[in-house]
Amino acid sequence: MTDRLYYEDAYLLQFEGKVIAQREEKGIWLALDRSAFYPTSGGQPYDTGEIRWPGGAVQVMDVEVDQEGIVWHRVTDKIPEGETVQGRIDADRRRDHMEQHGGEHMLAGAIWEKLGGTTIGLHLGKEDSSIDVQMPDGRTHLTEDEILMLEDTVNDRIRLDTPIRCWFPSEEELRTLPLRKAPTVTEHVRIVAMGDFEMVACGGTHPSSTGRIGQIKILSAIPSKGKIRVTFVCGQRAEKLFQVYMRFAHKAGNVLSCPVEKLASSAGELKARLAEAERQVNRFETERILNRIYEAEETESLKGVALSLVMMDPADSKPVAEAVSKYIAEDGKALLLSFGERLTFARSQDVDIDMNELIRRVARGGGRPELASGAGISTCAEVAKKILITEGKGKTWRKKS
Repeated sequence: MTDRLYYEDAYLLQFEGKVIAQREEKGIWLALDRSAFYPTSGGQPYDTGEIRWPGGAVQVMDVEVDQEGIVWHRVTDKIPEGETVQGRIDADRRRDHMEQHGGEHMLAGAIWEKLGGTTIGLHLGKEDSSIDVQMPDGRTHLTEDEILMLEDTVNDRIRLDTPIRCWFPSEEELRTLPLRKAPTVTEHVRIVAMGDFEMVACGGTHPSSTGRIGQIKILSAIPSKGKIRVTFVCGQRAEKLFQVYMRFAHKAGNVLSCPVEKLASSAGELKARLAEAERQVNRFETERILNRIYEAEETESLKGVALSLVMMDPADSKPVAEAVSKYIAEDGKALLLSFGERLTFARSQDVDIDMNELIRRVARGGGRPELASGAGISTCAEVAKKILITEGKGKTWRKKS
């Protein structure tokens, strides 16, 4: 079993140990008799860093612990067994994980105390962290007021700078402790306590006091598999995120000529104006396309049925659809429309042409007898017109009323 030094001092970043075993399994792994490297466990990722010895140095790229309690380090090269080595932890990564994990404890404790929610698991990611919360009433969302209340509660407690205590109690003491939830292990249970507002079993690394967590910011609370997934950042992550938000908020405010606190209302007004402008553009475009269709009408070829063959540049589909709909709403209309590789064949209800069958003869597509669409080269529409004229000689194109 490896002596895990981080249990006693989470701020220990350099240590000395001895190589007791090595194995090769998707990389080189070595075990030490004592180590301050944290192995992936309980949703908290492993530490990284380096291991030095008189013969050189290797990078630590992963850390895991086996069932016998031996901590294994995946490294970049072999080290002679029995060699005394010096380990050095990546300080920034360790500090970041401590801030996120400490903040998670306080957030989970506040959710339990204020809302009765039970936290199930922690995921500490590279950019943010999350916990899944089971609410007593089964709901899968938090209100905006509840999110703000949780943030304020946790940040108030962080500012108290209350000591964080981690220890292995005796079985007798363990039975008397007011834990937030039951431990997941039965032996060597390690307890983490923060003031009188959080106490739970945990084997991770944590700051020495709540003040060293810095601050917490809840990013979202969304449904996830019947629970609420609460995503958050703490410490330096929260500080950097706030800097990013403020930088871009000020830039957006400058663009919209408004203070940051009025961004939402200004953006809403801009969105409404853009929507109205888009509606007007669509109306103008619809009329333009419709005029093109009317200009292309021929009535002689199909004996009274107005046939329009229109070749046009690619256009937005919405005004095209509206123009087609308006055109065939009138009686006696047939339309062969080609815009780029897209084809639309349509006719009025009183016209006896199966546009679905016609488009299948000249291109890839289909639809209904009165309206079909597909894809093909621009000459497909011209071929369709020739088919109608050739096969329609002597045919009555208008349906009997």
